[in-house]
Amino acid sequence: MKLNDQDYYPGRSDGMVPSEHPTEPKARGISKGFLISLVVLVTVFSVLLTYTFTSAAKRSYYSEKLAVQQAEIERLKNNEYSPSDGDFEKLELLDALFEQFSYYAGSVSEEVLMDAVLKAYAEATGDVYAEYYTEEEYAAISADNIGGYVGIGVSVVNTSVTVSGREYSAFLVVAVYENGPAAASALRVGDYIYNIKVNGTYQTVGELGYTQAISSIKGEKGTNAEFAAFRPSGDSYENVEFSITRDEFESVSVSYFTKTDDPTVGVVRISNFDLTTPHQLKQAVKALQADGAKHFVFDVRNNPGGDLQSIKAVMSYFLQEGDLILSAIDRDGKTVTSYYAEPMTHTDEYAACNVAAEEVGMFAGLDMVVLCNGNTASAAEVFTATMRDYGLAKIVGETTFGKGIMQSFFPLSRLGNYSGYVKMTTYAYVTKCGVTYHEIGIEPNEGLRVALSEEAKQYNFYLLPQEKDNQLQLAFEQFDNHS
Repeated sequence: MKLNDQDYYPGRSDGMVPSEHPTEPKARGISKGFLISLVVLVTVFSVLLTYTFTSAAKRSYYSEKLAVQQAEIERLKNNEYSPSDGDFEKLELLDALFEQFSYYAGSVSEEVLMDAVLKAYAEATGDVYAEYYTEEEYAAISADNIGGYVGIGVSVVNTSVTVSGREYSAFLVVAVYENGPAAASALRVGDYIYNIKVNGTYQTVGELGYTQAISSIKGEKGTNAEFAAFRPSGDSYENVEFSITRDEFESVSVSYFTKTDDPTVGVVRISNFDLTTPHQLKQAVKALQADGAKHFVFDVRNNPGGDLQSIKAVMSYFLQEGDLILSAIDRDGKTVTSYYAEPMTHTDEYAACNVAAEEVGMFAGLDMVVLCNGNTASAAEVFTATMRDYGLAKIVGETTFGKGIMQSFFPLSRLGNYSGYVKMTTYAYVTKCGVTYHEIGIEPNEGLRVALSEEAKQYNFYLLPQEKDNQLQLAFEQFDNHS
């Protein structure tokens, strides 16, 4: 189960409980009889027009053509294509019409057509996180979650931006991974990718659609990702073009360093919560402790979240066994299940999230601050909220994004001889406080709210010097009175 996906950052979302709307008259669908009649009329009319304006020598040909088309229409009218009952009949009828009359019939395989139908259905449900994945697409995102990547090394949010009065669908860059290809480019957190070159031609994110746009940025190793982004510049935007060579890179979800002038203060930066995170975080804290660190800043700025088992393992390091991490709430407001700090033993791909009994609560006594911003979301908000709820850390920075819903994957193979996966929003969730922060966010502690300075925004976030990072400096100040 995913709290969110690595390559698309949570954007808009529905509330925890569906809103109620006045009942509206149901739109009447076009009946099959009317559709067939319309096809007959259009076909006959088009043929008769041709018949009228052609020579007698060609009329025989068009008469035969009309007879063939009329026969096909009669076959459709007589249901010889064996439609199923209900609304699926409309889809089968549409398929039959295209198969018989479209100039492009047969140019696209049935498998590709069905994948497109399933993707469109998921998109039309109103769940902005819903998605249908082919087997290949699911394998790719699974590999990303485990930690193996090919691409340019960024996390983005599916959003929109208005430039010169025109609204563009866009990907807001919320993280540039330190060891990814984009880290060496001029791409910055806060850029809006809106135009992507595909087969030599630029197309907007809106024209491509989410899945194809993401795939076009990822691409294959050794090829170039070419795209354009809008960069905020005062009250306007500048257009910046990029060409970044895609490459393999290992997910480094956790990095760490010490305060420049005080090695007793360590900083642990968590860029996302994938299956590499629990082990990397454990190693980071222990390495800092070995070097003399006694105070810790856990920096989850621009962290889009990740996997439920990952955040459960991480929180088990900070809580006592049996402490509540979060509860999942269904659409009726009932608690479906709850997740607690506890030892974890997996034998599948989640083995990287295993937690030994002696590791539960091992970091509970640290002197800690959590640093967050408006791009801190999903699992990163669970981390922030839980540290706040249990009084383990002060919260410094800006109000978080506010995503309190989770998604689940359903393999269609479990329902029969089908392939592909469907992802949909299944639950809302709350942490120990019992109050949802969905579409609200988590507030910093009183007096500890601070936005990144304009000077700091001029730097790539991952190249921002400590002395220029005013948010990090405020986090450091929380340890000034400690020994």
